[in-house]
Amino acid sequence: MGPQSSQLVSEEAPQPQRAVRLLLDARKLGDGGIGVYIENLIHGLLEIGGVEIALLAKPGANLQFEMPEQVCWVFDRSPCYSLDELFLLGRRLELSSYDLFHTPHYMLPFGISIPSIVTVHDLIHIERPERFYYPWIARRLISSAVKRAHAVITVSNHTRQAVLASTAVSEIKVSHIPNAITPFLLDAPTALALPASMLGSGAFFLAIFSNIKPHKGLRDLLLAYRGFRKQHLWRRITATCPNLVLAGFGAEQIAANPALSALIEEIGGITVLGAVSSTELSALYCKASALVVPSLLEGFCLPALEAQACGALVVCRPVGALQELVTERDIVAEDLSIEALQTALKLGLQRRLTTEITLDTKHLERYSRRAVARKVLDLYQTVLSAGGAR
Repeated sequence: MGPQSSQLVSEEAPQPQRAVRLLLDARKLGDGGIGVYIENLIHGLLEIGGVEIALLAKPGANLQFEMPEQVCWVFDRSPCYSLDELFLLGRRLELSSYDLFHTPHYMLPFGISIPSIVTVHDLIHIERPERFYYPWIARRLISSAVKRAHAVITVSNHTRQAVLASTAVSEIKVSHIPNAITPFLLDAPTALALPASMLGSGAFFLAIFSNIKPHKGLRDLLLAYRGFRKQHLWRRITATCPNLVLAGFGAEQIAANPALSALIEEIGGITVLGAVSSTELSALYCKASALVVPSLLEGFCLPALEAQACGALVVCRPVGALQELVTERDIVAEDLSIEALQTALKLGLQRRLTTEITLDTKHLERYSRRAVARKVLDLYQTVLSAGGAR
């Protein structure tokens, strides 16, 4: 874990006389990592108490997502990352019933008349943009949101330092509070059986993709696995070469990419599962030789924590946010090259077969839903006790 920096969060934040009345922007429920962040935050806050939650959501979200009865819903059709969100949404919201507004992405609407909290997950649109104009837009949106917000949350120290470097805000305004692990995975059985129709009985590396954008490193992983396979790097470790299993919503996008599909066909030994159920996901983590994270940049990495919670080791590249999450038994490649990732696969397989599986409960507890929610609520209370001053 990286060193803890000076933050706005206080262990001795004053307790309010009544529950914090929160309006949480939940329009990205079900949308990748941010959607999981929102869901875990809602349940974590309700578990520890001291907060009344209203969810800003798209019409029909209350029918799509199961939420506790004490959660209220506020509906608006405004698309995320839109001009309507930025300039008009704040004017439409009736905010007099709430103490705080929390948006879990870096667009903070103008016209929010109550204290606001912004969560910045990463600066990928600046650091590894897919379009040439993304950095120009993202810098201005992030800078505006961070300056206008009363407090900022980043889910990693890496992102916190990047936000501080790219904006002129004070260090005390930006707090590092990580993502939480879904409790189901913390309780995952270590001997859960996998359906034979999914994988057969052989060993396998696992990779989870929420998307296949370039910074996720899917092509690099395929090339590294091809070298691992063709050079027989597994031969002195085990009798047969482990397969490579690609899962997650992003893996479903491979079928629409002819170049990746052809490469997978050429290499062999690769299974593309796509999205899987929670039960299947926990089984995959428990049985995998290693979870491989080939990303070139991450703001966080929930699959790494989920794998650790299920007893799997992690093989990854030397990426800032990932290095905050790994433990001594995980494998970090020497550099960002394909060759280094290939070697890391070999070391991961070797360590998996020679190391007893134990859970680092102290490490995982930092990312429990209650622990993370407690830090967020402390931040809410600190902002309110300061009178909402920026």
